[in-house]
Amino acid sequence: MFTENIEEMVAMSPPSEVLQIPGPVDPPPPCPCPATEVVCTRNENFYWENSIFLVGDELFRAPRYQFIKHSDTFRTMFTLLQTDADAVEGNTDDKPIRLYGVDKFDFERLLNFMYPLDIPPVLTRSLVEWISILKLSTMWAMTEIRNSAIAHIMERHHEVEVVQRITLGRSHGVPALVRSGLVTLVNQDGGVTEQQARLLGWETALRIQWVRDKLMASRGYSCSFDENQVRNATTSVLCEDASWSFESEIFEPGASKRRGGRPRKW
Repeated sequence: MFTENIEEMVAMSPPSEVLQIPGPVDPPPPCPCPATEVVCTRNENFYWENSIFLVGDELFRAPRYQFIKHSDTFRTMFTLLQTDADAVEGNTDDKPIRLYGVDKFDFERLLNFMYPLDIPPVLTRSLVEWISILKLSTMWAMTEIRNSAIAHIMERHHEVEVVQRITLGRSHGVPALVRSGLVTLVNQDGGVTEQQARLLGWETALRIQWVRDKLMASRGYSCSFDENQVRNATTSVLCEDASWSFESEIFEPGASKRRGGRPRKW
């Protein structure tokens, strides 16, 4: 009886109102071709491996890319690391790459330069940041990064304390910084102070004073001395003491002994 009523209702309903009863889901069309294995390649520029570094008491995780690109030291180190992923230094916090003799703040500033955190990257950095970058780029022979640091420091070299200019230039092989400090000390009222002499070393301070005295004795109407005048006076002083090369000694302590006392070109 129920079935007959349903059939009568369907027969009496207009075509648009006929109840649509869903059938089974149609199977997807067959693939036009059998599945094949896709061979993936690693992008040449953007497939970076990370390493974990321990600097002081702090762990850093950073891409290897810039280290390998800019430093033969790191390129060699990463090449020599073991191939066992579980044993390789730098893969886990328990087995980091230990960087001895490195200040963690200097390292963070170098990383910030190599891997900027902001977009667009911050273009202005403090002298403290650039000096940190200079120290580590010199230590690891990162020539391009070092040259960038030197250029930015020299743009503001007069903001660097005079003794620091000389010590920094000597420690990291930046003659222009040493010359800047030397010219400032030669022109300084009263010459080299006792505190500056302690920091520079008494022998270096005495020879700077010799150059100053030489210039003061022939100053004429000059109120100050430029780099060329200081250079010429230095050469004159050296003629009186051929056993010592001022420039070699101030840039590379002990260098005059290795070079037989011959002064290096300014």
